[in-house]
Amino acid sequence: MPIKLDPKTIFAQSSDIKARTFLEYRRDMKKKAISELEIKDWLEEKLKVINPKKKVYLSKSGGDKFLWFLRKGGVSKDPDFVAKINEETIEYEFQYANDTTCDYYDFKVSKVAPKKKGVRTPIENTIFIYLHRPYKKYAFVEPKWIFEHGKVGPVPAWGNRQAFRVHKDDFEPLLVDDDKLDSVLKRINIKNEILDFQQELINQYREILLKELEGVIDENKLIRPCCRSLIPRNPSS
Repeated sequence: MPIKLDPKTIFAQSSDIKARTFLEYRRDMKKKAISELEIKDWLEEKLKVINPKKKVYLSKSGGDKFLWFLRKGGVSKDPDFVAKINEETIEYEFQYANDTTCDYYDFKVSKVAPKKKGVRTPIENTIFIYLHRPYKKYAFVEPKWIFEHGKVGPVPAWGNRQAFRVHKDDFEPLLVDDDKLDSVLKRINIKNEILDFQQELINQYREILLKELEGVIDENKLIRPCCRSLIPRNPSS
């Protein structure tokens, strides 16, 4: 049964998936969703500390909120979190780093400063919450700061898609320690390990099915010699 499309959701395109198979792309999106859901309570408590004597309510938003359950898919244009602080509404975009070897921290142009009448203007009432998992640190970063300290350029890991790139020497001093992140990161790591285990099992079944398919094709000569170029050349295809 086909998935019913949600008009508010942009479903993954080839430019989003790049070199990953669809299942690998979905796994990576689940990892992001896991991190967001696990960090939500920590983020809400952090906002209450930053805003004493104010009413703070944080809600999960964005297309990834239901990815874990496989009921829908894709990524919406909605922010990852929406915070109500008294009468003020602030949107939060979540990003995280998995290693310490990157020279640049990258941010989507559309999330930082999209063009309006040919001029890039930083988005207001939006804050990035950046989690550096290896360092066990975090940072709150405004689009205006990224706009002023970053440069638009191609990101190889994103298929050379354009993004605001901030050098690590400028960005990493913003990162702050927090002991309460330890338990959050442990839960994220455990769930990611389960996902990786599932993906490895999928890869094993894929290899088995590929060999069986190749055997059926060769034994029964289902594909004419002139049409063999149409057969996928790798298991991912």
